[in-house]
Amino acid sequence: MSRSSSSFELLHESMQRWIWKQGWTSLRDIQESSIPVVLRRDCDVIISASTAGGKTEAAFLPIISNIISEPSVGYDVLYVSPLKALINDQYRRLLDMTLDAKVDVTPWHGDVAASRKSKSIKAPSGILIITPESLESFLINKHTIVKSALGNLKYVVVDELHAFIGNERGKQLQSLLSRLEVITDNKPPRIAMSATFSDYEKVKTFLRPDQSVPCVIPAQGESNHEIRILIKEYIPEKEKGVEEDIAQEIFLKLRGHNNLAFTNSRVDAENYAVLLSDKSDEANVPNEFRVHHGSLSKVERESVEHELQQGQTPITALCTSTLELGVDIGKVKSIAQIGKANSVSGLRQRLGRSGRRNEPSILRVFSVEHQAESGTLYDLRANLVQNIAVIELLRIKQYEQPFVSKPHLSTLIQQILSLIASYSGFYPKEGWEILCNRGAFKSIQPSIFLQLLKSLGENDVISQLNTGLIVIGKEGERLLRKPDFYTAFVSPIDYTVINTYNSKRIGVLQYMPEVNHQIILAGRRWNVEKIDEKAKNIYVKRISSGGKISFLSDGAEVDEIIARKMKEIYMSDLSYPYVDVVTESDKELLKAREYFFNNGLDKKSFTEGGLFTWAGIVINVTIALMCKLLLQKDVLCDHIRLVGITRDDVNAILSNPKPKPEELASMVGRQVKERQKYDYLLSDELLDYEYANTYLNVDKAWNEMLNLI
Repeated sequence: MSRSSSSFELLHESMQRWIWKQGWTSLRDIQESSIPVVLRRDCDVIISASTAGGKTEAAFLPIISNIISEPSVGYDVLYVSPLKALINDQYRRLLDMTLDAKVDVTPWHGDVAASRKSKSIKAPSGILIITPESLESFLINKHTIVKSALGNLKYVVVDELHAFIGNERGKQLQSLLSRLEVITDNKPPRIAMSATFSDYEKVKTFLRPDQSVPCVIPAQGESNHEIRILIKEYIPEKEKGVEEDIAQEIFLKLRGHNNLAFTNSRVDAENYAVLLSDKSDEANVPNEFRVHHGSLSKVERESVEHELQQGQTPITALCTSTLELGVDIGKVKSIAQIGKANSVSGLRQRLGRSGRRNEPSILRVFSVEHQAESGTLYDLRANLVQNIAVIELLRIKQYEQPFVSKPHLSTLIQQILSLIASYSGFYPKEGWEILCNRGAFKSIQPSIFLQLLKSLGENDVISQLNTGLIVIGKEGERLLRKPDFYTAFVSPIDYTVINTYNSKRIGVLQYMPEVNHQIILAGRRWNVEKIDEKAKNIYVKRISSGGKISFLSDGAEVDEIIARKMKEIYMSDLSYPYVDVVTESDKELLKAREYFFNNGLDKKSFTEGGLFTWAGIVINVTIALMCKLLLQKDVLCDHIRLVGITRDDVNAILSNPKPKPEELASMVGRQVKERQKYDYLLSDELLDYEYANTYLNVDKAWNEMLNLI
């Protein structure tokens, strides 16, 4: 280690020894800049870098140094992670880092034995690694010891912060951390490890909504990491798809190395895995292709992760977003994206899984146009152009802005029940103060909070005593007893799939198939032998062949920045060296631009194909609902256009007063608006409020229409 490293000299000698043992000759830029800031403990810190960029060491080298020097009574560090698998990985890493330092590290999640947890809380110390759901359970079921165990925390660490932003788990985590500070009267610095963002001000707001503590983002240095990209466009013929061709290309190009091939659905991951297994059998070679997604059993998922990590034999995993996060899978040669890339931040995470140890990151994109879609989008080669747009935005590091101000009323309901369970009740003003004014739900005014309490009372979720105290109602008791109460998100009904040959659990389905029908799971074909509806078990037998495989077309919601970039690409005459010449994919882009200009889309917004806004899904849905409300006209939309709307329609809309968001939300069926776990408990008025403030933007949509006329 270079003696010029001032940050190295600040570390405890046990951490210095650990660094020497790793054979490091220097610290990374993100580590040099983070260590002194984290050691100070006077501010929140967002340590932002790519996957495998040294974020964990940047955070924990100074954290461990600090807790060695000044041990606390109780746990020193609360480390929150989004995945149990990631907790297990980080547990192993931290055990290694703390071996000489003799700092306790305790994993805490549903798979950890109760005896181990009990032993830890009898003498809490060191680092507690936990999921938001387990932290929720801790605050409820261990409320008598929360202050003694967690009252002297020096740090709260949030891993993979980007995985929490804008969703129900993220809002739950925000609420739990603020409640913990209220209980313990302690405000430790929050250290977040995350991917990079375009708008860090919103990220700071998410990390600590009240912004009562300053937040620092250490410099990570300029990255000169090489990225190699290739896009191949696939055009299906009539009566013939392209999946076989894509599978053949993957078979030829990815065999022999460890790779990740991402699809946009679990079904497609399974189907491609089966196609590739068939091709391996036909070629009489070992099958190197596996499948990995959230519906597989823990054993199946960990088996794939272990094979990737060990690297003894080459493995390509057909996967969904489950392998985007930082679970240790070792060295990955390349990334494949099958179908459309629907987000810049998602592709950045995926690409960060390859190219470690000074090797280039390799990305192969298999772009598919679906003739089943409208002719206009097909002729525009919209999927190809969307993939180019996402890559170009990635190259200039422009990502989707995190949406941190949603109401999240469903999660607020969960937190109301959790608060009652922890304290045996609360008064309305007290509850609003803890959860909203001082807590995570800052956008919720007292009037909305009281409406919510009223709605919960009408559903017997809560009850109010003569004293004014809010307590649990009969329905609330039932909800609290449910095993999935601690999760803020919807838990679908799972049907367990069991291999009749060895009685092993393969995974789950979220639907009940019929006996003697074929299913695909874990990259293999199965015949349904028997169904136990009461136990929700499906018994299957392995089969070697089957009928035609059906692939899915994804209808993902796409951000405004991607739609705007797509129009730029159509308007430009730039060529992109990563668009494949051999398969003439570059010529498909030229055809798309020709169609764009021939139809006047460079000069006008209204065509026979609809109104082209290039404004993203939120704006287009809002305009579509204005049509429904003000013109009693139904129109279809995606992220670049609305179908069935004319210039006269837009003029007619603009001749009216601007509608209120809740008015538009009232035009949407209740079954569509009930998207989150406890939305069914909301009154119509509250559900409209939730939908309007989450999925619509009236002001921006109105201005968009004014600009189009």
